[in-house]
Amino acid sequence: MQNPFLNDRKIFLAYLGFWILIICFHTFLLSFSLHITFIHSVADALVTNIIFGIIGLGLWFPFFYSSNNNLKTFNNLINNMLICLFIVGFWIGSLYIILISVFNQNDIYCKFLKGSLLWRAGIGMLYYEVIILVYYLFILIQKNKERLVKEAELRTLIKDSELNALKSQINPHFIFNSLNSISSLTIIEPAKARDMIIKLSDFLRYSISNRDEKLTSLEEEINNVTRYLDIEKVRFGKRLNIKQNIDSVCLQLKLPGLILQPLVENAIKYSVYENIDESVIDISASCNSALLNISIANFYDKDFISNKGEGIGLKNIKSRLQLLYNKEDLLHISKTDNKFEVKVFFPQIN
Repeated sequence: MQNPFLNDRKIFLAYLGFWILIICFHTFLLSFSLHITFIHSVADALVTNIIFGIIGLGLWFPFFYSSNNNLKTFNNLINNMLICLFIVGFWIGSLYIILISVFNQNDIYCKFLKGSLLWRAGIGMLYYEVIILVYYLFILIQKNKERLVKEAELRTLIKDSELNALKSQINPHFIFNSLNSISSLTIIEPAKARDMIIKLSDFLRYSISNRDEKLTSLEEEINNVTRYLDIEKVRFGKRLNIKQNIDSVCLQLKLPGLILQPLVENAIKYSVYENIDESVIDISASCNSALLNISIANFYDKDFISNKGEGIGLKNIKSRLQLLYNKEDLLHISKTDNKFEVKVFFPQIN
């Protein structure tokens, strides 16, 4: 990690501004309170504070090294005290040699300089502690940022794992049903079996391309649902009737991939499976710039559905929506005497 004072221009300017203020205050104090001549006051302030300002920049390296060594608190305190004494001693010696060399002909100032070494040492220790405290704050802020980034990455990994787990539960459910149907058709209707295999292949190709939890367009999702329904129509024939009412304006809006097929599968499960007559599945979509609304409704025989609970498909849809959008009210289920409707809301993420 680089020195924060040198790594950021704004921080460096703030550091420079701090020492300029100290120099001005130092000059004022010597000139007006201790009655040192203005030239001597300016020289004293410049030499004294410029030296410690430079030392302060160099302090970062031993501090950063010691902070990364897992020393016990007591050992760390002793190290800091020793460094402080060395730095202050070096600082006092440097400014004394420079100032006494320049103003050795001025007995009054030389006397003042020698008498001020003790309180200068105290100020040097204060400077040291302030700079070290600022460095500690920089380290804490940086570690906190790194922790937040790692937590965000971990949450993303967990979220992706959960979403992948949910998807892996949805797709095999449909695949197993399709394979069972193909198996039955291979003997009695080979042509339909071949047709189902081709359509299933297209469906799986789309599923593989959407392995990652990414958003896709409504148009692509509807095309995928159409492939799924083509497969199911091979199985159910005229018993399955689909009505679509989709606003063309909504086709380019985004939603999670592979999220509509389980809803349609659920509708077929509770209508066509238990009905020897024609069953109608209504798929509709409406939207505005901020929200895409999808409705999938089917009619059912309440005598057959009463003992069936909510399937894994709907539970997984709920979980996926909550993980993706961090909202719990995006899937609504309504039932009447013979109608089952699922409404799903997809916020548009800019």
